[in-house]
Amino acid sequence: MAKARPGARYWTARRKRAAARLALVVVVLALFSIPAPRYYERRRQRLTHIAALDPHFREEWEADRPWRLPGSCESRLGAVLPLDPTAAAFSLERSRLYGEFASGLEARGLDVFSRASSSSSTTQGLGLSDLFDFHPRSGRVTARLHRLDVPVRAVVLPLPAASAAAARIHRTARRVLGEHFPGYGSKDGLSGHGDSVWYQDPAAYHFSVYHASHHLAQVRVTPEEERSEAAAIAAACSSMCPVRAVIERVVVAPSGAVLALWNVAAGAEPADLRAALRAALPDSPRRQIVEDRAILHTTVARLLRPPLGPTGAVVRDRGAGAARAAGAAMTASLCGTEATLPVAWFVRERDKLALALGGEYEPETMPFACEAGGGQGLE
Repeated sequence: MAKARPGARYWTARRKRAAARLALVVVVLALFSIPAPRYYERRRQRLTHIAALDPHFREEWEADRPWRLPGSCESRLGAVLPLDPTAAAFSLERSRLYGEFASGLEARGLDVFSRASSSSSTTQGLGLSDLFDFHPRSGRVTARLHRLDVPVRAVVLPLPAASAAAARIHRTARRVLGEHFPGYGSKDGLSGHGDSVWYQDPAAYHFSVYHASHHLAQVRVTPEEERSEAAAIAAACSSMCPVRAVIERVVVAPSGAVLALWNVAAGAEPADLRAALRAALPDSPRRQIVEDRAILHTTVARLLRPPLGPTGAVVRDRGAGAARAAGAAMTASLCGTEATLPVAWFVRERDKLALALGGEYEPETMPFACEAGGGQGLE
């Protein structure tokens, strides 16, 4: 008969269960003795930052208006917007401006689809009939490119084409606008699967900053003078830091332009950059295409046709309700999306609105270098 191993009688089933419970208690106590993970520290810092933000932001975002920002959006913005009083003042200026943009549909509806739409201005004095052609049968849209005698010379900030932000914006625009402004065919709506929205090329998403010459105020230069402009722009940009931008709202303007409106979390202040460029380009047009000093916006799409109702006729409000719903849905999805803008482009547009319509343009890269300590440094 085999002998029992020493201690075998001691480790009864009851004692094994008690030892297992004791081991579990030891493990739990050990876990609680470990310092808090980085997640909790980041969360604490986030909440502290939100609490320290200028309360005027909340007053703007939480005002009882149809375009009030959702609470989740406030939290995302509040965690990244600057606390420095000077930088915060510019950010608050942008927030208030963007609230005014959001009110446009309430006040005016979609002007672009008014009964006088053939003469309505949508972009830089141009109407839909100036910008696009519809195929008479399929309803497919193509851009109308107009060659310029004097190329537009502009400073823009390109949104990096390979960035997660560019992909997310384009994907969201396609999904939301496709739902609220579905395509339909020819003018009678009976054939084809035509376009109701023009989607900007995500590889050409950009922020317009300043114009050395534009088609409404042409400034002719010699090749040597153009090289001098480029050198002056490069010097102005080298004194600025890369911009870390964050989407605050997406709105549909009465003109039908779908705009991502961005605020600045860190880096160069757009108002400072525009002031530096005006000083660097003394012969530039006094009246700029972008007149708001602090605005930072990207056009992501343009509405081409209003939605149809169940009977096949254009809806009574000519799409204003659908535009409001689309803007709200895109804001909820995209608010808080961040991107870093490391360079400016000095771009020559050979066709009118070449960046917007897929025409010919030539960009020259102007890096932000922070060498002279300009702007608010990135964290």
